[in-house]
Amino acid sequence: MANHRAIAATSTALAGLLRDRYPRDEFGQGLDISLYQTRDFESPMQDGFSIYLYRVAINGAVRNLTLRRSPDGRRFRPSLPLDLHYMITPWAQDVERQHRMLGWMMRLMEDTSVLGAGHLNHYMPETDTFAPHEGIELVCDPLSLNDYLTLWDRLRPRLPASATYTLRMVLIDSDLHIEDGAAVQTRRFDLQGAGA
Repeated sequence: MANHRAIAATSTALAGLLRDRYPRDEFGQGLDISLYQTRDFESPMQDGFSIYLYRVAINGAVRNLTLRRSPDGRRFRPSLPLDLHYMITPWAQDVERQHRMLGWMMRLMEDTSVLGAGHLNHYMPETDTFAPHEGIELVCDPLSLNDYLTLWDRLRPRLPASATYTLRMVLIDSDLHIEDGAAVQTRRFDLQGAGA
C-alpha cells in the first residue's frame, strides 16, 4: 500500500504520462507540462498542459477498512482511502491547437484508465511509494455546470476548456503499529464462590 508520498507521486505520474506520450510530430518538442497551484492561473503558460489538483476527498464507498497486516504479521491502523480530483487544461495561442490538445489528452486518459505502481513510482526520487501490486483507477468525472462556473470565476482572468478526472482509491497507509496482546498461557476459573 502507498505511503504519505502517494498524492505527490500521483500528481507527478499524471504529468509524466502527458510528457512522455504527447505526439511530438503534431505538437512540437517544447510542450510545457506543469503541476499548477491557484496562483499559476494568473499568468498561465503559453503552450502546454496544466494539471491542477482542486479537491481531495475521502472515498465514501470504502470508508470502514479493516486493519492492515504487513507480510510479517504485524497489524497497523487501516489505510486512508482518498479520491484525488484533477483539472487538466490545454493551453495554446491558437484555439484549434488547443482543441486538438484537449481531444488527444482525453483519448489518452480514456485509453489509460489505470495507473500501475511502476508508472506511479517512476517519476519520484523514491521508488517505493506504491507497492508493486497497487494501481489507481483514472475516471473522467465532469464537474456540474455550477461547480465549473464557480471554479472558472475563481481562476480568472481566463480558463480554456478543460477536463476533470478523479483518481480513485489512493490508499495511504498508516505507520501506527497496533500491538497485539501477549498470548494466553493459562486460563483460571474461580467457581468456588458460585454456588453460595
